Formats: sequence, C-alpha cells, structure tokens
Amino acid sequence: MGKIVLITETHIRVKLDDGTTKDINPDDVMFRPRVGDEVEFFSNEDRTVLVKISKDEEPERVYSPTPESLVPVGKKAVNKLAYCLLAFFLGGIGIHKFYGGKIVWGIIYICFCWTGIPAIIAFVEFIIALFKKSDRFGNIYV
Repeated sequence: MGKIVLITETHIRVKLDDGTTKDINPDDVMFRPRVGDEVEFFSNEDRTVLVKISKDEEPERVYSPTPESLVPVGKKAVNKLAYCLLAFFLGGIGIHKFYGGKIVWGIIYICFCWTGIPAIIAFVEFIIALFKKSDRFGNIYV
C-alpha cells in the first residue's frame, strides 16, 4: 500500500508504507489519479498496475487516457501519416480537409479545384503537417 505523491505526464510517484518510492507508468493506472490517493499496486515481470483503495461508497470509474481526452479545444486529432498522404495526393480537391473535420473548407477546395490554388495551399499544408510533432498515438491536431 502507498500514497500518490507526484503526478506527471511520464510517471506517477507512489510513496510506499516503508518510506520508499515507486514510479508507475500512467498507462497502468485504472482510475483518475490524484495526489493523496491511497493505492495498492500489483506487479508482474513486465507491468505494475495501480488500484485505488476506495474509502467512500462512490463506485470507482475506470480512467483511460484516450486521444479524444487530450485534444486541444477546437482541434481534431488526425493520424499524421494519413493526413499528410491525403494532403499530398488529394489535397487539390480538399480530401484532407474532410478527413480533418473541416467540411466547409473541403467544399470550398472542391469548388475552386479547377484554378489550381487549392493544390498549392494543400501542398503548403502538407509541408506544415509533415513538420508538426505528433503525440504518442501518432496524431496531429488540425
């Protein structure tokens, strides 16, 4: 048994009853961790799982960080490789815009595709997306 004393993006530090600390991967936590939570952990050769010791009658909710929960407001998470390929090969007709959830812009690209301007803009967007840093799921935000 122990108590959570530190939470970062890369690890959760638990202070054990004997005074030692143990760092746990956030992916191995089955609840929304908070500093001060009393926890128990179970380990095997490749994984350690934290379980919250519930002192109240409220049922425990499973917490799993999903890509949707990490998306900035007003943005959509899209796979970087798919977005870049769509922008490069089909960007002139706005397919990458539809994939990114920007339906109105996709329609505008289709309407003006005969001018070649959307193809130039799509190539620039391809370059920008190519250099955007992806998250741990391989997604970028557009």
